[in-house]
Amino acid sequence: MVNLFTYLNLLNEFFSSHFQINTILVGDKKDITGKANIMYPLANIEYLDKVVRGGEDAYRYEIIIADLSTDESELTIINDCNSIADDLINWFEDTSKFEELELVSNVTIKPFTDSFGDRVSGVTFTITMTGFRKSCSNSIPISQ
Repeated sequence: MVNLFTYLNLLNEFFSSHFQINTILVGDKKDITGKANIMYPLANIEYLDKVVRGGEDAYRYEIIIADLSTDESELTIINDCNSIADDLINWFEDTSKFEELELVSNVTIKPFTDSFGDRVSGVTFTITMTGFRKSCSNSIPISQ
């Protein structure tokens, strides 16, 4: 059955195998500053919500991809982070093992420069992933 961990594990699999990502964090973006030993570039995955639409579930995740920056390197880093975001979208679209899963490919990628304790630049975007929702009232744990 598809659940939030199905997609979280796939996102972790992608970022773990991507040569340009050194640290993967899962959780609220506000908690990034409290993390020790971050090796940039980083990817942060934050679960946002689930929408039930008829026979499918749609899970939304906010992704942050960031690297250390200076005024001179800001646009180069944003460009590199854009490329990693594109890689993620292409990976889901081109990988045959996701036949029952779908990444909604209408994604807006926004640049940012901020401080997570370090000055960083990068991109943030929200992805929506859908899968077939198996509904069987006989499997609900309630007394009859």
